[in-house]
Amino acid sequence: MALIKTGSMSQFAVAARQPLISQKTFLKGINTFSSLYEVSREIPADTFEFVTSADQRGVALKSIRLSRGFEGFLQRLLNKTNEVYFVAWAFDLSGMPVNLYPGNNLSYQDVIIPIKSGKLREFIGQGINLFPKRQVVGGITIRIQLWESDQEIRTFGKAMADTADAIQKSKLNNLLSLISVATGVTGVTVALIKDASIELAKVIGTILQANGNDYVDFFEGYYPSDSIWVAGNEVSKGNSAVLTLSKY
Repeated sequence: MALIKTGSMSQFAVAARQPLISQKTFLKGINTFSSLYEVSREIPADTFEFVTSADQRGVALKSIRLSRGFEGFLQRLLNKTNEVYFVAWAFDLSGMPVNLYPGNNLSYQDVIIPIKSGKLREFIGQGINLFPKRQVVGGITIRIQLWESDQEIRTFGKAMADTADAIQKSKLNNLLSLISVATGVTGVTVALIKDASIELAKVIGTILQANGNDYVDFFEGYYPSDSIWVAGNEVSKGNSAVLTLSKY
C-alpha cells in the first residue's frame, strides 16, 4: 500500500463517442472510470473511449529528501550516509509499454544515491525522466518505490534485471497492448487495469525485498488526461522521505 498518494485511477478520463452523445445526452455525465464502471454492463462495449489530453505532458523526479529520524538512533549517532535508490514505473492508456527507471542498463554507481538523513538530493535539469512527454490517453499513473540498498553490486544488478523482466512480462503490459487496438473501453477493462497495476507493484516489491533491500517509502500518483496540467514542482511527503516531482 502506498504511503504517499496523489489522485486516484478511478478519476481517469473517458468519454462517449460523439455520435452517441447527440442521441443519449445522459452519456455526457459518464466521464470517469468510476462512473463508467457503474453503467457499463448496460451499454455496448464500443460506446466509450479514453480521453486524450489536448497538450503534451511529462513527469520527472526532481529531488529526494530523507526525513530526519529515518535511520534510527544508532545510525543517527554515527551520522551514517545512507545508500538509497528508487525504482519507478509509469504508464498511460495509449498502448505504449510501461516506462521503467532504472531498468537493467544502468550501473550500480549510476543508480545509488548517497544521502544523509534530513539532506536534499536534487537532480539536474528537470530531473530524472519518469514519463516521457507526450499526449496522454486516459491518465498518467506513476509509482515510485524508494529503497535502502544493503546489496553487493552483482546482486543489485540481478534485482534490476528481474524487475525489468517482471514489468515486460506483466499482465499490465499485456493489457496496455490489447487496449490500444480495442474498439472501446468497458468497466471490465477498467477493473483489469487496476488489478494488474496493483499486482505488478507487489511483484516488484517482492523482488527487491528478497534481494536484501530495506523498504523506505512508496509513492502513487494519478493524473487524469482531462485535468488542467500545471507545469512546475509538486511536493509529496511520506513517512520517511519527501519527493518532489517536476511536471512539464
